[in-house]
Amino acid sequence: MIRSLTWVGLCWSCVVPAIADPQPSQFTAADASQRLEQMLTPDKEGRKKAREVLSAWAEKEPDQAKALFLKRMQESAEPEIRERCIQLLKPIAVLEYGLFGEGYIGISMGGALGINLPDEENPCFGMTINSVSKGSPAEKFAIRPDDVIVSVNDFRWRDAESIQDPNVGLSAKIRAIGAGRKANFGIWREGKLSTIEVLLTRRPSHIDQLPVQIQANGGIKVDDKEMQKIVDEEKNSNVYFSEWLERQLQAQPPK
Repeated sequence: MIRSLTWVGLCWSCVVPAIADPQPSQFTAADASQRLEQMLTPDKEGRKKAREVLSAWAEKEPDQAKALFLKRMQESAEPEIRERCIQLLKPIAVLEYGLFGEGYIGISMGGALGINLPDEENPCFGMTINSVSKGSPAEKFAIRPDDVIVSVNDFRWRDAESIQDPNVGLSAKIRAIGAGRKANFGIWREGKLSTIEVLLTRRPSHIDQLPVQIQANGGIKVDDKEMQKIVDEEKNSNVYFSEWLERQLQAQPPK
């Protein structure tokens, strides 16, 4: 678990002089380190300006910013610097929400359908897509309602029971691939087979608790607004940030 960092009183006699704003194209990690030290100044406006500059830099150069803030969070002797680094890391964690966790494509599925594919002796089974969630990977990569998913990364199912099985079926396969990874979906559409590469995102933790809508075709669909609501809540939660931060610390090379 992450240690909680408690704010303590600072020695205000250590005043850090004002730092001139560099041009955005010239702003470096060294400039950012100076701005972090400016967090110790008793000047409220100076501290506010430093945070604004660091936030803008982190938005433009998130990888560099993440590396610096993680380093200073762990190594700084000043509790205030460590706490500020944690706060500056939170927007970066939000940006990386879709990069780890269980895989998610954003579709609701109907029943299993047997299909005789060209040049294949034995039939396979696919899952019909009833609906596609707004803003989901499926929508972004042009997967449509009424498409039939017949394979994932060239893996096919040969009976209806296995493709619907919660442990080895299509949904389980997508979750196991993981967020932030690409997968090739075999799509049967209007009598033709094609392959669509999809970049999966993170499966929301509480998606199974969402109410569903019954579609005219008998399928079910999660409400897009409710889905976006739980995604926003999760990506901005302390639970998610703790998970993200632990992952970053574990990924760092040993000293």
